[in-house]
Amino acid sequence: MKKPVSQEKDPKVLLRQAEKVAASGQVEESLGLFESCIRGYLRERKPFKALAAAKVAKTSLGKHPRVHALLIRLFRTMDLKGDLQKELEESCTTLRKNEVSIFRGLTGDEFIELLEIVRIFDVGKGGFIFRQHDTGEDIYLVIDGTLGVYRDGELMSVLLPGDVFGELGFFFQANRSASVKALGRSRLAMIPAQGLRPLCERFAGLRQSLETLYHDRVLKKAGEELRRHPLVDLRNDILTTVRFSRGQVIDFDGEADFTIVKHGIVEIDMDDKGVKTKRFLRPGHVMEGFHGPARANTDVELIRARVELLGREKM
Repeated sequence: MKKPVSQEKDPKVLLRQAEKVAASGQVEESLGLFESCIRGYLRERKPFKALAAAKVAKTSLGKHPRVHALLIRLFRTMDLKGDLQKELEESCTTLRKNEVSIFRGLTGDEFIELLEIVRIFDVGKGGFIFRQHDTGEDIYLVIDGTLGVYRDGELMSVLLPGDVFGELGFFFQANRSASVKALGRSRLAMIPAQGLRPLCERFAGLRQSLETLYHDRVLKKAGEELRRHPLVDLRNDILTTVRFSRGQVIDFDGEADFTIVKHGIVEIDMDDKGVKTKRFLRPGHVMEGFHGPARANTDVELIRARVELLGREKM
C-alpha cells in the first residue's frame, strides 16, 4: 500500500503556515516554510503553483533579497523573460547594487547567489549592531538610515545608505574594532560570513572587491591612529605592500615611516624596562619607527608608508 504523504510536507499546509509565521514577524522561519512549500510544488511538477506561492511570500515579506531570488529562479525556469528582468532590476534596487562597490561588478548569476544568503533586519534609534570587542565575521550594508561608528566611546565616522561595514572581522575573524550604533531607525542587510566565504572562493570579482574595500578600511583605521601626525595622509603618501611567509623574519625598511599590518599576525619582541616580552600585532596595527626583532606568526601582508611631503601617490 502506498504510504500516505505527511501532512507537514503538503505544500498547501506549508503555505498556510508560512503566511501565519510571516504575519507574526518571524521572517527567517517564514522564509524557510515558503521555500519548502515551493520545493514541494516543484516536486509535484506544479510550477505555476510554486510561482503563486513565491508571490504570496513577496506580499507577506516585502522586497526581501531571498524572495527576489526565489522569483528570479522561477521566472527563469518558466522562461518568463519580462518578469525576470523586472524582478532582477527590483532586487538591484533593494540592495543598492549600483551604489555598492562590492556588488557593482557582479554578474547576474553571481548576484542571484548573493541574494540567497542575505538577511534583512531593522534596528531602532540607539540600537547596537555590534559593540567594540564583540566577536563577529559577518558583513553589513546600510540600506536606509544612518549609523555611528564609535571607538573607545568616541564617534569616528557616520555610515550612510550604501555603506558597507564589518569587513575587518570577515577577513581577520577577530573581535570588532569599534561599536556601530543606529543614529535613527535604520534598515540593514547582513551578509553571513559562512555563506559569503564559498562565494568568494568561486567568484574572483567579489573576492577582489572585498579585498579592495578591506585595504581602504585598514588604511582608514591606521589614519585614525595617526591623527596626531599632521603630515600623514595615507591616501597620498608613498605606499608599498610586502609579504612574508609564516615563520619568516621580517626586515624593516629603514625608509618607511610607518608599517601597517594588513593581513596576518606579526610577532615582535619588546624591551619593556629591561624585561623581554612578546607582542602579537593584528590587522590595522601601526608600527612607527620599529627596528626590533620581528617575525611572521602567520602568513603576513604589510603596508609600508613613507610620508610624501609633496603629496605624490605611488602604489
